[in-house]
Amino acid sequence: MNDIATGQSLWNKDFIILAVSNLLMFMVFDMLMPTLPVFIAKNGGTSSQVGLIMGAFTFSAIFIRVLTGNLGNAINKKTLLVLGVAGCMLATACYYWSTSSLSTFAIRLLHGLGFGVATTLYATFAAAFIPANRRGEGLGYFGVGETIGISIGPFLGIWLMDQHGFDSVFGVGTLILLFTVFITWAVDSPLVTEDEIKPLQGEIQEKNSLIDIFIEKSVLLQSILALLLGMSFGGVLSFVVLFAQEAAIPNIAYFFFVSAVAGLLVRFVAGKIFDHKGPGIIIGASAILCSTGTFLLATASTTTSLIIAAALYGTGMGAAFPALQAWCINVVPVNRREHAMGTFFNSFDLGIGLGAILLGAIAAMTSYSIMYISSILFFIIYWFLYQIFGRRQNSNYSIKSPNS
Repeated sequence: MNDIATGQSLWNKDFIILAVSNLLMFMVFDMLMPTLPVFIAKNGGTSSQVGLIMGAFTFSAIFIRVLTGNLGNAINKKTLLVLGVAGCMLATACYYWSTSSLSTFAIRLLHGLGFGVATTLYATFAAAFIPANRRGEGLGYFGVGETIGISIGPFLGIWLMDQHGFDSVFGVGTLILLFTVFITWAVDSPLVTEDEIKPLQGEIQEKNSLIDIFIEKSVLLQSILALLLGMSFGGVLSFVVLFAQEAAIPNIAYFFFVSAVAGLLVRFVAGKIFDHKGPGIIIGASAILCSTGTFLLATASTTTSLIIAAALYGTGMGAAFPALQAWCINVVPVNRREHAMGTFFNSFDLGIGLGAILLGAIAAMTSYSIMYISSILFFIIYWFLYQIFGRRQNSNYSIKSPNS
């Protein structure tokens, strides 16, 4: 393999395989999101049990991501990645035999472990096969798979459930992930150049404290920004259907579809802007777009206004997420990338959970409209944090690779 940092084409074999594998894994994950709660309820689960079982996935994913960087030092990272995808496949197959809420809860924990490992390592592997001076662009393209999965997965899962029952959802999902395991195994283990092992500025600092073993402190700012995005996203994901019902807005499915398509299209542009201008423009634009989209959502009364809100919100989120990922990768040495991605994804997932709880409490005391208007505060804080701390960090770290 050529020097990955500078000599490798963006659309190389390994990057394409990783992007397709990531797409398929997310598609199966999103097939289960709308169908598994129905399956749990059919097996006698209460509403509280449905929430607990679905949430268990997040907790086990967060737990394993904290350990993934250290596991990668003890186990071959390619083997660990394949094991993560295989864990998702095994869990999806096991849902077929689940007959109680307790067994589904245990399977959901297993699924979270596999998903947490796979999402962390897919991102770090992809970054290793992207030329350093095109990392924002490359991770933007890589994230397209996640967006397509969010677009296709729920519709495919619901169609299979309605037409052929739950067995088909779990069976098709298992087969897709089996194929994903095989093609992931075809990815080469990325080579690391001598220059890449060095931090972007100065010498590698020893990581001796317990916190350093599990958390990458260099990306705390990016992770806090991701947490704020997650808090908004958690509110949208959890309550937009209930809001649409309260406001008597039909065709709520359009919100998810338009938001996903907007997030997909903006990635083709946002990554290039990041590579040439850095994160500042992306963060500012995403704050404005998401705030405007959230306000329009809060005041929506027709399907048309809902679609406009979805387009703006999806564009803002679609631009911000891969830019923050690329920024994380750029400010840490190669041997800390798993820790950086684990810290980043855990912050986003934690934000989703906190946002759902906090905004749900606000909605209970007021209304969904006021709740969404209140959530604009997340984006105001998000922008000010970048202005206060982000500019200084960008002056300390070049957004380009040391090799570029």
